[in-house]
Amino acid sequence: MAHNPVQSAPNFQSNPKNAMPAQLFYLKAKQAYAEKQWQQACTFAQTCISGAQNDEKLRFLARELMAASLLELGRPDQALHVFMELQKHTPNDAILIYNAGLAQMHLCRYQDAIQSFLRAVELMPENIEFQINLGLAYYKNNDFSQAKAVYVKASELAPKHAKARYGIAGVLEAEGLLNEAMDAYEQVLVLDPSHVQTLSNLIFIHHYLQSFDVNRHNDLLRRFRTAVGSVKTHRNANQKLKIHSPLRVGFVSADLFDHPVGYFLDSTIEQLHLDPSLRSRLTLIAYANQSKNTDFTQKLRNRFDLWRRVDEWSDDVFIEQINKDQIDILIDLSGHTKGGRLPAFAKKPAPVQVSWIGYWGSTGLSSMDYVLADPVTVPVHEEDWFVEKVWRLPSLRYCFSIPPQAPEVSAPPCINNQYITFGCYQNLVKMNDEVLRCWAAILNACPSARLRVQSRGFGNFETQSQLTERMSQAGIDVTRVELLEGVEMDQYLASYSEVDILLDTFPFPGGTTTAQALWMGVPTLTLAKAGMLGRQGEALMVNAGLSEWVAHSEDEYVQKAIAWGNADAQQRQKLADLRAALREQVRNSPVFDAKKFASDFVEALYGMWQEKCEGK
Repeated sequence: MAHNPVQSAPNFQSNPKNAMPAQLFYLKAKQAYAEKQWQQACTFAQTCISGAQNDEKLRFLARELMAASLLELGRPDQALHVFMELQKHTPNDAILIYNAGLAQMHLCRYQDAIQSFLRAVELMPENIEFQINLGLAYYKNNDFSQAKAVYVKASELAPKHAKARYGIAGVLEAEGLLNEAMDAYEQVLVLDPSHVQTLSNLIFIHHYLQSFDVNRHNDLLRRFRTAVGSVKTHRNANQKLKIHSPLRVGFVSADLFDHPVGYFLDSTIEQLHLDPSLRSRLTLIAYANQSKNTDFTQKLRNRFDLWRRVDEWSDDVFIEQINKDQIDILIDLSGHTKGGRLPAFAKKPAPVQVSWIGYWGSTGLSSMDYVLADPVTVPVHEEDWFVEKVWRLPSLRYCFSIPPQAPEVSAPPCINNQYITFGCYQNLVKMNDEVLRCWAAILNACPSARLRVQSRGFGNFETQSQLTERMSQAGIDVTRVELLEGVEMDQYLASYSEVDILLDTFPFPGGTTTAQALWMGVPTLTLAKAGMLGRQGEALMVNAGLSEWVAHSEDEYVQKAIAWGNADAQQRQKLADLRAALREQVRNSPVFDAKKFASDFVEALYGMWQEKCEGK
């Protein structure tokens, strides 16, 4: 996210007599901060503040350091309070204003952060870090045109600065200009050939492209593998593994909060925690590569035997701790998404390493032993798309958690409206031109049907206007389309009362939204494409007992939608009957049966461990 806070340069020339002990505590705080011992830095800084009653300059510097440490400790509200208090004494201190902006970023107060960074840039216009964080604030605020303008200016000020180019590429990606984004990321690699996150982003974006090129994808994976290197370092590297119980299993993720990964993980971890027969077989350790800490995070945390926050740790420190924790199986839940720790996995810190939820393709790492899949998402003829060995769970490669905020299932709106309302909740990048052309064909063949699209990107008028223009160019009558800004979870789940049928995107289909829609009684018409990701919607619908809602070509997708879009009263009642029964139908299906899934999951882990013990 935002970069680390910076500090003003200390100057002790005017310190009064007998202030030396306070100075020493300040220096100890500085040293602790440099060593990333944030709590210790806070303690020393506070001691300095208490001991330097008559030295305002030293107290100022100590408070500034304490605020920076509070920010690193994940307490941005307290940090911001201190930064704002300090600004009253030095209102034109660009560094203080910049640090306040960083705190506002952590608090998701992006508009406030923009104002802080604008002021900091005004005071220090040549500071590239200020410019880059201003661009990031605009980006987080979904103001992509302003973000791009700031990043372009930063790249002009510092043509060899990779971060500025990286920012431009990120904006292009967010705007759905995927080919342009890939070209921009390649420009970052010209400046910094080993920029691992850029390589991951290229691999990630490739899944969005209509024309998925396996050879190009494999080349990107090879480049990534070369960049991160590979050295075996786990504690048993030169020893024969032995079957034992319980297995010590580590989960590495940057998404252990209100996030799709959290939603898919929650019910499984709950079962592993509550079921004595499963709990006795595994010791669960979480490696949270995140500063974010929500109520959902705390719920997950309470179900692990050990929880470590690792987002500030170097790979070497992280690997050393994994060895100390004596991890048997290390599970990656991020892959090439933001916040992933694949460079650490490349060093093989655990005897068995597994890629699971959070990503939908090969990591490209020879050190990753297995990828958890299922019979639908990875057919036998696509196993060679993976460097990892494919290990299939019996039904589905994950299990969704029942949303606690879900209201009762409502009747479909078509019963009262007398027409079908199609819906989509996917992010804008997934709504590519081919998807829009299919939607145009559907709506043009269904004169009374309407389309309701809800996404967080629509909070920005420019973004909404751009999609409206793209829809119009694709042949969609935009007067029959309702575009709505994303809302909080309870409102989002309640909004399914306004939708009859979801239209999935492709080749990047829904996962979380498809499962949530099933719980709300709403079926998703999905188009199965090649690859683990491409068949994600198919796997969910098949396991929900709704295989008839899966299309295998664009023409079939359009025709199935048209058949429903022109539904007569009898068909609309059929949809209402399905909706009324669907929650109970899926409750005990593989989509939501956490008890069965958790048991299968444990058996899979022990099966993998046994294979490695046998030298396979």
